[in-house]
Amino acid sequence: MFIRPAETKDLEAIIALLNREIIGGVNIFRLEPLGEAMASRWWQLHGQGRYRAIVAESTEFERDRTAKIAGWASLAPHSAYEGYDRTAELSVWVDASFRRRGCGRMLVEALQNSCRERNIRTVISRIESNNQASLRLHAACGFHHAGLLENVGEKFEQSLSVVLMQYHVPELHT
Repeated sequence: MFIRPAETKDLEAIIALLNREIIGGVNIFRLEPLGEAMASRWWQLHGQGRYRAIVAESTEFERDRTAKIAGWASLAPHSAYEGYDRTAELSVWVDASFRRRGCGRMLVEALQNSCRERNIRTVISRIESNNQASLRLHAACGFHHAGLLENVGEKFEQSLSVVLMQYHVPELHT
């Protein structure tokens, strides 16, 4: 498995992975899958520049000899307010068949290592409070618990809480 910048050819796999969680899980509070227009908007932010997404490409090939996207991660603006410019929010998604194999950690660490060049000094993650795997991943990557937002989301007739986790880029956080 190797990490590389996302390319246009990856967009379908990226959105498919996200849509599977939207449809069947509670780790994202969206209720409707992303269609073509929303996927295009996502790509405008994450296809290049400061918030360019990265993918984990498996060295295991599909039947048609194309590489499989095992997961992806991106940073996004934390807020539209200018004072938050150096704070970003992390998203990391790993295909179920590649979980517990180091893919998520590779993606998170690659983004952490790119924060200096992206001029980002603080990274925030919002994690559904029962997602123990994601909480462990973030802690293993140096994130610390920054708070709990109780009952802020609803999905599948459940009230959901969010753990806030925060990472300070060592040389940029003053």
